[in-house]
Amino acid sequence: MKNIGYIKYPTTTKVLIDELIRACDDYISRKISEDELKQIIWKWADCFGDKLFKGTTEFNPTVQQRVGSKRLNLVTNILAGYQYKFI
Repeated sequence: MKNIGYIKYPTTTKVLIDELIRACDDYISRKISEDELKQIIWKWADCFGDKLFKGTTEFNPTVQQRVGSKRLNLVTNILAGYQYKFI
């Protein structure tokens, strides 16, 4: 993955949302590839699923509201085939 400077371990939901928005925008503007986007989103989903998801099938309402429907659709497509890990 290119060193674009994404925070791998966001401490709050707000920081995660900001990084998620930035990663999606970088993908849309072709600064990163689909594989790079998938790597970072799957890493966040693995490590910070409690901030990203509400339960196992829905996104956190704050994430839904702040990320926006188009970016959330992109994230949903990237997470196709992803299995949430219960720890």
